[in-house]
Amino acid sequence: MLTKILASLALPPAVNLLTALAGYLLSYRWYRFGMTLVVIALVSLYVLSIEPVARTLVSNLETFPVLQESDMVRHQPQAIVVLGGGTYTDAPEYGGDTVAGGTLERLRYGARLHRQTGLPLLVTGGRVYGETHAEATLMKSVLTDEFGVAVKWAEDQSRNTFENARNSKVILNAAGISKILLVTHAFHMPRAIASFVGVGIEVVPAPMGFVTWSRVPAIMRWLPGSGLSWTRVALHEYLGRLWYRIRY
Repeated sequence: MLTKILASLALPPAVNLLTALAGYLLSYRWYRFGMTLVVIALVSLYVLSIEPVARTLVSNLETFPVLQESDMVRHQPQAIVVLGGGTYTDAPEYGGDTVAGGTLERLRYGARLHRQTGLPLLVTGGRVYGETHAEATLMKSVLTDEFGVAVKWAEDQSRNTFENARNSKVILNAAGISKILLVTHAFHMPRAIASFVGVGIEVVPAPMGFVTWSRVPAIMRWLPGSGLSWTRVALHEYLGRLWYRIRY
């Protein structure tokens, strides 16, 4: 939990606001230095909030191409593993917890691959923030009830990507599986592959959710707005990859 709090503070807009506040307080004693920090904080917040910067940061993480049928023929994966991407807690329209939008996107692609290949599905995700239901339980329910797809295994104890890999390996090894199709967002795939390969699972990447340009007038892309959410996603991944290299 502490790691997630620190990571949140290191990302925009929190880091920009903290820098601006520090600059304002320092300006009472060192005016020029303090005001410089305030300007840096505001300018960087604008830069990180515009679509061209955000899209560039995310697209640089998308180093694995779309899965092709030839990839499956050549590598012969034995199962499909879908990583959790968040929980929609207390969803009023569903009468309780369900999967968040990012998880739903991954499940949709996982269901598509299952229908194409017939490979068994493993979903993985626990209670990251102490939720009532494990993410994998919700994922299995959505796949079964809404997509009409059977789930072979549900790993419900992991709290991050490395634990997804480590805990899934136990289940996969017991089933004699050593090579998988791995489903997650394209920006998350490098860290996910490193985690699974690191525990001894061979991976055929099946990335989805690639960043694309929105169909808006060009001038709107330079206005601060939704780009900030993509910037947070990208910077979170860069920090996550650095942290995993240190810790794991």
